[in-house]
Amino acid sequence: MMIAAVIVAVGMTEVVGGWGRLLRTRAVVETHWLHLCWTILILFSLLQYWIGMWSYHELQIDRMDQIFFLIIPSLFGVLSTFAITPDVPMAGELDVREYYWAKRTAIFLPLAAYVLTALVADLVIVGIENVALIEAIPYVVGAAMLSSLSFFKHTWIHAAVLSGWAVSLVIPLFA
Repeated sequence: MMIAAVIVAVGMTEVVGGWGRLLRTRAVVETHWLHLCWTILILFSLLQYWIGMWSYHELQIDRMDQIFFLIIPSLFGVLSTFAITPDVPMAGELDVREYYWAKRTAIFLPLAAYVLTALVADLVIVGIENVALIEAIPYVVGAAMLSSLSFFKHTWIHAAVLSGWAVSLVIPLFA
């Protein structure tokens, strides 16, 4: 669990560090609300994954597949943080909107893999017999929607998926 926590911390550091670099640069930065919202949502998702790992501390984790699937989702989550965080020049210009559209495949395919491997992690670590398979539907639908963002360059589609995923992350906080 400690290795997975460190990996998640690296991803969170990448997002927050990216914000800091954007604020610190002398370059002219054209920001984009969609990019900012996705960075916030990815950060929140990693935080929620880290909090969710706490429930595993009561389980006997002694098989290699359990350890593997504890770590793998966090790796995919971190890959998406590195993809969504642009290299910030010290001078010149940076159009974050163009960066977002150019990197959407590198952002959303790892994010979809993150969601799917988090589902598999629950099934492997907790045991498939202890998880209601109906709970898998939001993960599969979410991963499909995230994957689709790699192919579409329409702001409204990206905003709709963003909104849906945000709601799905917020609902458990009040349940």
